[in-house]
Amino acid sequence: MKVCLIRPPCVESFRFSTTTAAMPLGLAYIAAALEAAGRKVHIVDAVATAPKKHTRYIRGFLVGLRFDEIAARIPADCTVAGLSVIFTHEWPAIVQLIKAIKARRPDIAVVLGGEHVTAMPEFCLATSQTDYVVLGEGEETAVALMDAIEKGSDLARLSNIAFRKDASIVVNRRQPRRRPIDEIAPPAWHLFDVGAYNENDFVGGIDIASVSMPMLATRGCPYQCTFCAAPNMWTPSWYARDPICVVDEIERYMKTYGARDFCFQDLTAITRKDWLVAFCSEILRRNLNITWQLPTGTRSEAIDYEVSDLLNRTGMKNMVYAPESGSETTRRLIKKKVKTDRLMDSIDAAVNAKLNVGICMIVGLPHDTPEQLAENLPFLRNVAKRGVVDVSVGFYMALPGTELFYSLYDSGKVVLDRDYFIHILHATALHPSKTYNGSLSKLTLIYWKFRFFWSFYAEGKGFFRSIWRGLQGAFTDSHDSRLAGAVHNAVTSSWQSLKAQFGRRWLSPEQDQAMFREWDAIYRSIRKHNLAVGAAKISPADTTELHRGNVIDVIRLNHETPRQMTIKPDLPSGRADLPLAATA
Repeated sequence: MKVCLIRPPCVESFRFSTTTAAMPLGLAYIAAALEAAGRKVHIVDAVATAPKKHTRYIRGFLVGLRFDEIAARIPADCTVAGLSVIFTHEWPAIVQLIKAIKARRPDIAVVLGGEHVTAMPEFCLATSQTDYVVLGEGEETAVALMDAIEKGSDLARLSNIAFRKDASIVVNRRQPRRRPIDEIAPPAWHLFDVGAYNENDFVGGIDIASVSMPMLATRGCPYQCTFCAAPNMWTPSWYARDPICVVDEIERYMKTYGARDFCFQDLTAITRKDWLVAFCSEILRRNLNITWQLPTGTRSEAIDYEVSDLLNRTGMKNMVYAPESGSETTRRLIKKKVKTDRLMDSIDAAVNAKLNVGICMIVGLPHDTPEQLAENLPFLRNVAKRGVVDVSVGFYMALPGTELFYSLYDSGKVVLDRDYFIHILHATALHPSKTYNGSLSKLTLIYWKFRFFWSFYAEGKGFFRSIWRGLQGAFTDSHDSRLAGAVHNAVTSSWQSLKAQFGRRWLSPEQDQAMFREWDAIYRSIRKHNLAVGAAKISPADTTELHRGNVIDVIRLNHETPRQMTIKPDLPSGRADLPLAATA
């Protein structure tokens, strides 16, 4: 059986941040696992094949091949099409892509994986023509599912999947990965066009004038932040690879692709000091001339003067702390286990080692108050004085699978309509499209975002010097700071967004509006069903109460409760309908 793995078009819109499209690391791991199991794998990479093709989306634009073009590239001998869906704002596009695939190949089985579908498996099956969903970490499950599909085996005993069964949706129990992390096959980058991503600056971090490769040194996160979907995807667990194996991978990419920069996409790469020391020592022992980045945010516990010196000596280029807030109260409410004094000590050590240090903040959390937001201003001035060079300020996103999402949804504050999917695309914009804070308007959030920026950049190296550093980013492709990268991305994405408004649409205006009409009713019936069968429990309406609970209790209910629900067959979307029955 031959499998076609598809990297769908990525979604872009105006953004004032360093985040960009990146090579599909998760899909490359799945491809490697399937190849290691003896499967033939074909890749259709919509982004690498057509990086300059833009299609107008619900907001912003899609980058890559159009849906019918992707479907046409699936080889006739492939019987399974697999797609990775990480981000929630991609879901409307994925639904239409699957529709195009099924129109051309009604016989092909469609399998989805990734963080979004893991958070909403029943919803994704009910609102699309998907056949199977892989839940959580995907390598072992993907291999087992391909075997089951080929043999026509009973899927009832296969963990970590959801699937269609006649007119029903079935969700099986979840189980942890069995294979040690160092035995997982490395990403199958030989199947992808690495050059296309680097040539188009799709590197996922600060763009550096050398070939950049994405990396994973660890998996999971041991923490329980209420705004983050990682606990549901990975459970609150953290696994580190052998640092020798990680450096082996780096050296292999240097020889194979000429790579000199490595972007670690780990959720929480820095947790243990001994691991970091061993990793850096191995780079130094091999005398590797590289740069590397931690663009997704990291912890402060393991970074002291000794570690910071090692980071500098091994080519650390871009490190970002992610306290999310300067308010101790806010950090307590979101379960962010960061203490200000320890964070400042770590920042001092990093700055002393001449590291390029940034910091990430969130504005507009549902329980934010003006008093708590005001606490961020002296905090930002403090870190700027200490030598932090960049700050990123994002608007709160109500991501599915998070404790905050369930609290807001159960209390009727989140509605899964078109505006919901759009608001996620505005997280890195200069203005929000939505607020989930009853006391803070969208205009007020804009005010606080700019106050954050002013407090930081006016205090640090001087406002006008900061502006000059940012403006330099607009005219160069290689950047030495997050601000320069953010300005470059803002200029580029605003121009591309404007051009996309006059180009081809992803759907007609009428189809665009109609697509979302039933989605909230579908999800509400799913939520009602899961509450009824014990796969979920009602979240407190007061989001300030979430920090008192342990998310593991909620996760256990969801992961350990198999369930089945009927689908109303006369709706094209496959709308879930009550009454609903649970499996034993």
